[in-house]
Amino acid sequence: MDYPIMTPLTTRSATGISQNRPLTLNEGQLFHGQVKQLFPGQMAEVQIGSHKLVAKLEVPMKAGDAYYFQVSAVKPELQLKIISGPLQGAEGQGRQLGSLLEAMQLPKNAEMQSLVAFAMKQKLPMTREQLLAAEQLMKLVPRAQFPEALTTIQKLIDVKLPLTETHFRSVFGVQAKEGLQTLFQSFSTALSAEQAISPQAKEAILASLGRMAQPFGQATGGVILGQAILTLLNPGETMETKFNILQLLKSADMLPARTSLANIQQVLTSLSAEGRSERPSPPLAGASQTLQATAQNREMSQASPAVQLTAESKAPPAQTAPAESPKAPIAPAPNQPAALGQSSPSVLQQLVGLVRQTVASSPDQAAVQFERAKALLANENTLTGPQRSELTAIIDRAAQTQASPGNAANFVQQLSQAVYRIAAQQAVAEPFSPVAGQQLVSLTGLQGTERLESVLRLAERSDNPAIQKMVQNAEASIANVIDGKAVKEAIQSITRSFGLQYEAELLSKEPDIARLAESLKPQLIALMRDASMSPALRETAEAIVMRMNGPLIQSGETGIQHQLVMQVPLELFGRKIDSTLQWSGRMKEDGKIDPDYARILFYLDLESIEKTVIDMQVQNRVVSVTVFNDEAGLRAIGAPLQARLKNGLSEAGYTLSGVFFKPLAEEVKPEAKKASPIQTDGQGVDFRI
Repeated sequence: MDYPIMTPLTTRSATGISQNRPLTLNEGQLFHGQVKQLFPGQMAEVQIGSHKLVAKLEVPMKAGDAYYFQVSAVKPELQLKIISGPLQGAEGQGRQLGSLLEAMQLPKNAEMQSLVAFAMKQKLPMTREQLLAAEQLMKLVPRAQFPEALTTIQKLIDVKLPLTETHFRSVFGVQAKEGLQTLFQSFSTALSAEQAISPQAKEAILASLGRMAQPFGQATGGVILGQAILTLLNPGETMETKFNILQLLKSADMLPARTSLANIQQVLTSLSAEGRSERPSPPLAGASQTLQATAQNREMSQASPAVQLTAESKAPPAQTAPAESPKAPIAPAPNQPAALGQSSPSVLQQLVGLVRQTVASSPDQAAVQFERAKALLANENTLTGPQRSELTAIIDRAAQTQASPGNAANFVQQLSQAVYRIAAQQAVAEPFSPVAGQQLVSLTGLQGTERLESVLRLAERSDNPAIQKMVQNAEASIANVIDGKAVKEAIQSITRSFGLQYEAELLSKEPDIARLAESLKPQLIALMRDASMSPALRETAEAIVMRMNGPLIQSGETGIQHQLVMQVPLELFGRKIDSTLQWSGRMKEDGKIDPDYARILFYLDLESIEKTVIDMQVQNRVVSVTVFNDEAGLRAIGAPLQARLKNGLSEAGYTLSGVFFKPLAEEVKPEAKKASPIQTDGQGVDFRI
């Protein structure tokens, strides 16, 4: 491709590496070097890249000649033996390569030739055993993907990971920009067919997958819940539609099982004033045990990143999920704001409660309660003027006509209906509001907004036309109000649900085991260790975990420069998206990221416009964006959005210099183009063109 590729920090030239860390040689390693100066006793000064070292040579050599050396010993002194040479500057690479393969008795197939040529060019020290192991890995990919395979092997050697198929596939998937959607589809199929897993454990995993695939799931579920409540309160709606929607809400536990169309008003009034306690969904026991066992082994924190990523496989197998726990109030979802009813009732709940207290109160006590209710309304800033006026009018009528408990109960029901209708309207109109969805859930007597995801999942599975239309309307409503803040929160939600920071959080001083157990990665690890699971499920779970580890291996830092790689699968309104993000920037002296200089590459595989690359560069807080795509009309589509982008960046303290559109042109002869690394002075980021 002609679009830019950000080279990992660890794949820089030998010169760049030498400036940041000392050269380390091990027995058996092969490298290219030049004899600079001869000393008595067959000692010589040998230059490897920009490094100079003194070693003992097995045979006499000539100063100035270049050779391929192999380390024969490192103690008590460095000893080198010649593998091939002397090499003349005019000698062709093919001849040098052939001589080297013969000297090391290596096969002369395409994989080995590409591998040795790459090692020669990158000055990558490798042992003969590493070359043979890498050759087998090269055979796992087609020739067209040899460049990605070679870069993957170089990365594994750099981080000192064994050249195994597992490690290779972890990093290669990221390097080749392979998507995760196919893997997740295979895993979902295997999970659905699995008989050994408990229904609770299966539902917990599906919930994690759902949060990842639908980052706007809670917002969409809140809109659906709001539409459902409005439909149930609408006297003009058909009984058939109301019945189907009522069954949906009961299945999602948003309404108690005792609720019917005949008593819906009484149930809603009771829930808004009294609340209820619900049986929580049990977490996946295997994941919890996985986290507890790993958290006890704190010596892992002293191990290398590679050990931390692979150490889980040594823990004992986890058991299946236990029976349901006793009834208890359901806890809020991890990383989600607590519902208003969790610490204190919402304003609307307090309002219904105050008016309900007047049923058994004396006239004087009732008057006090009514005044408190109106004062509460006057100070509530989440209501519109008409909404506040409607609720105040109901309270005034109740205060004026209260003559019997029956009248008071009737006004309580009227107020309850108005409160539900207003909360439902807010949930529909403001899907990303931090209050609207939580308030509507709390009115049903529950705490936390994770129930909204269940509403969405059940609604999507329904074949009822009215419910299907509600889902379509909800998705359209969400699409119309998505902004940068919503996207940011969605990506953060995905990374938490994915478990991308699983190892880092697990090794923290006080890891939240319960919250971590609900992310996908520990649940997959639990499945991998459970011998009762089918091979198909365990293999697909292992494949996903390995792909999760790939970006972690790719990420790293060299001095003040830092690189972060993320692969995130998305599903927005039924459209599957495979995305890879590569961020590279530099650190300030205080250890914090420098926001003035950075480079971000987004590799996207979209259903409609297919492969898309977005290259965003920040120089002294001036931002330029280049979009690479073959869709001819993309420029016209993107033009109206540039003003919003410019304003958004300006609010964050950045200046947009321009947005450019270029085609994704396949290279006719990619091998004819030199992939020379170039270092940008402002960012410290390497890339190839």
